[in-house]
Amino acid sequence: MNRVALRRFIALSVVASLTLVGCARPDEPTDVEETDPVAEEQVEEDVEPTRHPLTGEEVMEGSVTGPAVMAKIDHENRPYVNLHRADIVIQQLIPQNGTRYIAVYHSDVPDQVGYVRSFRPHDLYMASPFQGLLASSGMFALVVPFWEDTEAAGVRQYVWDYRTEEDRDLWSTVDKDYANASSVLFAAADAQAANATLEPPQQYFDYVSDPAESSVAAGAPVSNFTTYFSESDTNNYVTSVWEWNASTGLFEKNFINGEPVEVESGEQLAVTNLVAISVEHDDFVGQPTARMPNGGGSAWVASGGKVIEADWEGGANTEPISLTSGGEPVTLAPGKTWFMIFPGDASTARTASWGGPGSVSYE
Repeated sequence: MNRVALRRFIALSVVASLTLVGCARPDEPTDVEETDPVAEEQVEEDVEPTRHPLTGEEVMEGSVTGPAVMAKIDHENRPYVNLHRADIVIQQLIPQNGTRYIAVYHSDVPDQVGYVRSFRPHDLYMASPFQGLLASSGMFALVVPFWEDTEAAGVRQYVWDYRTEEDRDLWSTVDKDYANASSVLFAAADAQAANATLEPPQQYFDYVSDPAESSVAAGAPVSNFTTYFSESDTNNYVTSVWEWNASTGLFEKNFINGEPVEVESGEQLAVTNLVAISVEHDDFVGQPTARMPNGGGSAWVASGGKVIEADWEGGANTEPISLTSGGEPVTLAPGKTWFMIFPGDASTARTASWGGPGSVSYE
């Protein structure tokens, strides 16, 4: 760089420096914008665990597969074959001054279940929310439309009287010559395997993982819980008696005289949760038929040695009932549930021939 160029460079540098100095007033310090660090709020997500839909037990995601298997089980014809392994048992009134069961299996499906009895009109409303398979021994002609509606609602029927070549091997009977087929057994596990691509059941009741956090944990202590399916209080087959066993944490089923109700293995029937609901029943050709869809009424829920009174509400055929207490959903403890559906007071005029409306008592 020559001298002239050097002088010009120095002069320009001085001017630039003076200009920059002039832009900043010495009596007015330049504000420096400070950026506050963003406080990242740690939000804990309340993630609901994956549960088995019929027991509320926590399970691995994706592990619940295959359809539920249901069977109509006779109350009086004992010993019960694997009834204790059902996730949910529905007890219902029949017109012969007794009750029968719909046993719902999914988490533990036995090789055989029974003894299987006939389809009744209100099985449509009780079975359709579980979808899956339903085994019954038959039905009388006037009930056939209810049976057809059950199939239309998504339940595949297996009927002893209508056995086909492909399902004949799913059935057996203790007495091959027994005309009424009241000793019929159904191969539940094989039936589920043959229908493995069907969807698993939807969740029926609401659950929490910790029994101490269930809705019933805030209830009144109870040692005995009894549901009467009619005004009779002396008939084992219309009265469901349960005793709380604090050592096992289960309600145990007894006969009216206190003797235990046992299955074929000698094991006493016992469950975690008891649910009883009062339902208006219609009379369909002498058959008490629970009006479940879009119905509602009183409910009682027992678990963990406690009991609460609640309300139930029903929706469409394929929808589970909802249980609420004080406007809040009722949550159960994880485990097996015995679900009792009895005629309420509104059914009085139509239940005289069945023994009158039922009721619940506990102490």
